[in-house]
Amino acid sequence: MGGFDRSGRLWVLVLFGLGGAALGALLPLVANWVSRLPWVPFQGPLELLGSFDQPWLTVGRPLIGLAAGLAFAVWIILDSPVLDFHDEEIHVRRRGAVERVIQRSKVDSVYRRGSKIVIETAHGRKLFEDEIEGEKDAIRSAFLRHGFPWEGPRD
Repeated sequence: MGGFDRSGRLWVLVLFGLGGAALGALLPLVANWVSRLPWVPFQGPLELLGSFDQPWLTVGRPLIGLAAGLAFAVWIILDSPVLDFHDEEIHVRRRGAVERVIQRSKVDSVYRRGSKIVIETAHGRKLFEDEIEGEKDAIRSAFLRHGFPWEGPRD
């Protein structure tokens, strides 16, 4: 449960890739404009960024921005937690490796706080608190199906 599905991964890659390419293409223009504002700090570095106008950089900046955007997108995808439900425990995975094992016997409540899923003990200790990708109702159903005590309204 959780993690990005195929279309979600593609969406994140495209969004951050295009954003990085656009930022790379527009960086000198924006840096030149911002460096002329008297209240903006770091005037020297901004002027330096705005002076990159060699012909090869016309193509190079967007490509560098694309690569940086894709690298950031991959980091976001890999850092998204995935919950693997087993008979008596939940395995929390990030970057493909099990980061934490949560025993069902220690779980007193599971609920949503904003966009995060919170798993707590009877004494209020948080065993897990993070955003899980996926439909709210599917996440709730997965916890209930595996016998975890979901609190709160149906989302």
